[in-house]
Amino acid sequence: MPHYLRLFLLIVAAVVPLAALQFMTQHSLWQDRENEVRNDTLRLLDLLDAEQQRIAAEARQVLATIVESGVPQAGPPGCQQTMDRLRARYPAYLSVEVADRQGRVWCATDPVSLGVDLGGIRTFQNALATGALTVGEYGLRDPNQRPILPFRLAYPSPDGMPGGPLDGPLGGVVTVLLDARWLEENLGDRPLPPGMEMVIADRQGHAVARLPEAPEAIGQPLPTPMLQAMHAARGTRSVAIFETGGVERMVVSAPLDTGTGESMIAIGIDRDAAMRPVRDAMAFSLALFGGVLLLTCLGAAWGMRQFLRVRERMLETVVEKASVLESTTDAVAELDRSWRVVFVNERARTLLPDSGDAVGRNGRQAFAELMAGESGRTLQKAMEHREAVEFETQGPRSGIWFAVRAFPSRKGLALYFRDATERRRLEDERTLLTRQLEEERSLLTAILDHLPSGLLVAEAPSGRIVKVNDTALSLLGGPPPPAAGCGCDGTRACNGGACFGEGRCPLSRALRMGETVEQEDMPYTRPDGTAMTLSVSATPVRGADGRTTLAICTLRDVGERKAMELALQRAKEEADEANRAKSKFLAAASHDLRQPMQSMFLFTGILHRFIRDEQGQRSLEMLERGLDTLKGLLDSLLDVSRLDAGAVDPRVEPFPLNSLLDEIAASYAPILESKKLAFRIVQDCAAMVLSDRVLLGRMVRNLLENAVKYTERGAVQIAVQVQGAQVRIEVSDTGIGIPPDQLTRIFAEFHQLNNPERDRARGLGLGLAIVQRLSGILDHPVEVKSQPDRGSVFAITVPLAAAETVPAPSPITASAFTGGGEAPRALLVDDDAIVLLGLRDMFREWGYEVQIAGSTDEAVAKIEADGRMPDVMLVDYRLREERVGTEAVVRVRAMAGWDVPAVILTGEAGPECETDAAAHGLEVVRKPVTPRQLRRVLDRAMAKQAKTADAAAGAEGERLTL
Repeated sequence: MPHYLRLFLLIVAAVVPLAALQFMTQHSLWQDRENEVRNDTLRLLDLLDAEQQRIAAEARQVLATIVESGVPQAGPPGCQQTMDRLRARYPAYLSVEVADRQGRVWCATDPVSLGVDLGGIRTFQNALATGALTVGEYGLRDPNQRPILPFRLAYPSPDGMPGGPLDGPLGGVVTVLLDARWLEENLGDRPLPPGMEMVIADRQGHAVARLPEAPEAIGQPLPTPMLQAMHAARGTRSVAIFETGGVERMVVSAPLDTGTGESMIAIGIDRDAAMRPVRDAMAFSLALFGGVLLLTCLGAAWGMRQFLRVRERMLETVVEKASVLESTTDAVAELDRSWRVVFVNERARTLLPDSGDAVGRNGRQAFAELMAGESGRTLQKAMEHREAVEFETQGPRSGIWFAVRAFPSRKGLALYFRDATERRRLEDERTLLTRQLEEERSLLTAILDHLPSGLLVAEAPSGRIVKVNDTALSLLGGPPPPAAGCGCDGTRACNGGACFGEGRCPLSRALRMGETVEQEDMPYTRPDGTAMTLSVSATPVRGADGRTTLAICTLRDVGERKAMELALQRAKEEADEANRAKSKFLAAASHDLRQPMQSMFLFTGILHRFIRDEQGQRSLEMLERGLDTLKGLLDSLLDVSRLDAGAVDPRVEPFPLNSLLDEIAASYAPILESKKLAFRIVQDCAAMVLSDRVLLGRMVRNLLENAVKYTERGAVQIAVQVQGAQVRIEVSDTGIGIPPDQLTRIFAEFHQLNNPERDRARGLGLGLAIVQRLSGILDHPVEVKSQPDRGSVFAITVPLAAAETVPAPSPITASAFTGGGEAPRALLVDDDAIVLLGLRDMFREWGYEVQIAGSTDEAVAKIEADGRMPDVMLVDYRLREERVGTEAVVRVRAMAGWDVPAVILTGEAGPECETDAAAHGLEVVRKPVTPRQLRRVLDRAMAKQAKTADAAAGAEGERLTL
């Protein structure tokens, strides 16, 4: 036989066994891989099903605990307090609802469920009819449309006897809702092996939960082949391989008649992804065997290397599955047949700290807390007979209660255990809660008996008094009537609210008419003849149907409080009198304060002609600004004083509103222009209003000044609207606005927004206080609306005058004089020499020929001596020898034979000056006045006189023509 044939046969003889061994190995590996995937998936399914059973058992336990502890009988306040505690203690996927017999939820851990109607739900009716625990089906629930599984159990009514549902009438149903999101919450943050899906479906086969999360799959039916496989395997886990969505999957499922009985569980694995490592290894090995004739030994070594690589990949898959086991809330441990620990998850290490390095150790030593005594013998029997067992045991060292489930297999024993201490604690808490309720009832009784106020409680409809505390007995001087019909008919004092007649008894009114009485003071005479005043309050207590079941009455002796109120009233009256005296003093002192300021204004204005350099002009301007600020502060203080002292007597008369607004707009135009603020006056039509022109003008000026002060950009507007018999004047701005909590405080004296440093250049904060006082004097209501950072609107409501033709306002003209081209003559009368000299110099600066006098007689004498009449007069009101400036005006006009333009200058704060000046048609200017303001007033007075003279000349011309 040729050598090459022998070599070939030798190679064939060597290769064929190797190939056969390789094929057998690959086939066995394929089978082992499939079995391992199947077993791991079944174990994961058991773990998922056990988790669902645990959560369902927890829901049942919670339901039984709530019903047995009598939480629903505690009434809405007590029940809701318990629910609030449970909400913080229970996981988010568990919620509790308590509904009455009609199905209305009145107590719940989730406030959104309050008021929900469950009456039409079949499981609610079943629970109510049978009195037994009823488990519903998964269904969608508002408002989040999440699938929930309801557990319902009826509870007895407060009047029913304790025990089973037949012991007394049922009060309603307690429902524990299990949200399907428990799957996402417990396992959602754990990585799953590639291609693995977990699905929980309801009885109809619709998906209610899925991992990885897929919201669009919730509510969709499971594939038909999967449903058929699950229904075919009744009572056992089923394993099937079929194609869904173009992917061949190995699906392990638990049908309805396993687990909770209300849901089906399926775990699907992409078969191709799970078997890909083995398939790739087989293909690679077969490809290498093509070159085995040349490299047999190398191929064998390489094949062994590939085998080890496959084993490593299998171990990686096992580790991935172990990470899933790590994510469960149960502690998991696996032991082989020799009781050696092969796997421990993180939860087990947490529950049993000694098991942290348990892998490879003897399980009886590593898990001594679980296997001590009878527990160890139970697990030994489970291992020997391969029967699943479930029991609870308490760790001898830690004292923790463990709920243990053991699942034996041919490889060993799988232990699933969890901490059951909390559940046992809840059972103990239920007993404790019952005892605490009784203690609280006793405590409430003790509190009521020791209240500092008297307490009486009467039941309806009998009116029988069921509770009277010791304080009430002490206040009443004896026991109250036992029930209704004590004879209180309203003709005599009601005995502290203790009787129930048809009179003014608060307790009777609360019980019979459902009226709530709050702190009603009533005279009462005790049996020993002691007279006292009792403050009586009474309120009805209504049941769920709205009918009054009880009435509660409280009594307090308020005799001492009444005496204190009288003392406080007297003290208030004394304080008010002192405040009025203060205001009168300030008003009387205003003249002396204004005089020196007036001199300062005048001489400051004169200095402009003598100071030419730039630094001096700046200093002079700063001085004028300081004087303006001081004038504003003094005006505000004195105005408030005059208002508080009652020194303002409004002169209400009809006048055109538009002329007043035009004057105000003209005076604020320079400020608005300097701040670059848009300004306009919006009027529906010209209106005649019935008010005091000066005081209304002051109100509008103060509001406009505030608008300009607090607006840095945007616009300021005055709007006039005629509304029936009233005119509404609105001053609006786009300024900083007013916070809601400041709207009631802005009218207080000295209150300012955004001025914590009290910058006096921004005033004293009296503008709105003056507006409020003038509003009361004129009976012009003021309203305010504001939004922070968007602006404010202040509105004044003024009565509309009787309809008449309103003349269009005429523009203010320049100064008019009686003379031809010579300088106008001015007569100045003031008893203050410094002020008089300042006025003289100021008028000369303006181009006037000036005559000065310290009294009326002196003024008349100088005119007679000069032989010429003045063109304008400026007269101080309060002169020497108790004479007034209007007398000088009257005498000079009589000498001239015509109404010489005149202005009254005064520092008076009372209404006498304004009344006297108005009677003579004179305008009043209050000291201190700036030169600019004084010049404007003089121009206005002379323009008015010129217009009157022109009208008189025209009328005379008409008469001459006729």
